[in-house]
Amino acid sequence: MTEKADRNGTFKEWFSSHVLMLFFRLMRLLPYLFRHWLMGALLRGPLGYITGYRKRTLDNLNLIYPEFSNEQKTIIAKQVLDNAGRTFLENMYPADFQAHSPEIKLWGDGLEALLKAHSEGRPIMFFSGHFGNHEAFRAALYRHGIKVGGLIRPMSNPYFDYHYQKTLLIEGRSGQVFLPGPQGTLGFYKSLKKGATLVLLIDIAVPDGPFIDFLGRPARTALTAATFAVKSNALFLPYFSMRNPDCLSFNVEIGKPIKHSDPLTMTQKATKALEKRIVKDPGNWFWIHRRWKYSPEPQTETEEKL
Repeated sequence: MTEKADRNGTFKEWFSSHVLMLFFRLMRLLPYLFRHWLMGALLRGPLGYITGYRKRTLDNLNLIYPEFSNEQKTIIAKQVLDNAGRTFLENMYPADFQAHSPEIKLWGDGLEALLKAHSEGRPIMFFSGHFGNHEAFRAALYRHGIKVGGLIRPMSNPYFDYHYQKTLLIEGRSGQVFLPGPQGTLGFYKSLKKGATLVLLIDIAVPDGPFIDFLGRPARTALTAATFAVKSNALFLPYFSMRNPDCLSFNVEIGKPIKHSDPLTMTQKATKALEKRIVKDPGNWFWIHRRWKYSPEPQTETEEKL
């Protein structure tokens, strides 16, 4: 990540990145709680319409929950957009987020196994989805002396990506962050083998992964997390970083570890764990992204938009 790489984009990308960063910097001048509320309100309101996020969220909800009433889907969509807005701001300035010491409850059937593995220096391979805010998860584990790193997907805008990647380090509170590609993937694996605690999200659409049932629809899913866990003998367990109804505090569930078998079976079980959490709390999942972008079936008009 260098300033030189910053100049590989178009003028339009350069301009939009600077406008976006100016917006975030102006927001940062406001009192923390007010800007937190305002960002959520903007995305569930005008920005949700302008960006198309509201429509995409409702399209996905229509695809998965056609039996829900329009009122139910609208309520969930507003929760999704409010959480997304707050999360964007929290993640742009994670040091501010952690400095305000949000109330975070760390719990779950896998917590004891996690702390034991960490004390023994065993590799830990976390998996999750775009759920709540993962920075709350990293903050909760840092309070237990555990730094979490991961493999990130670069932003499509190289100018904005430069700023985004810098936010992930959190002034030494983060584990190592790797970029996709042969070098980054190898570094990720070597770090895990040495006993690092890392995370990968399993709800990202990939063009070449196997189809795994997700919320009743086939979705291409990467086996990377499970594959690395098997190869490094890492503890393979889920976490779900959930925003509470007050929108400021969180509870982070550490789920039961998944026993090692083959990567496909492990990923199917991991997907079921994520699915179960989404069904319980749909407003905390990021329905904005195109999870069912690839389909083995003839696409309907709605699916083509996803």
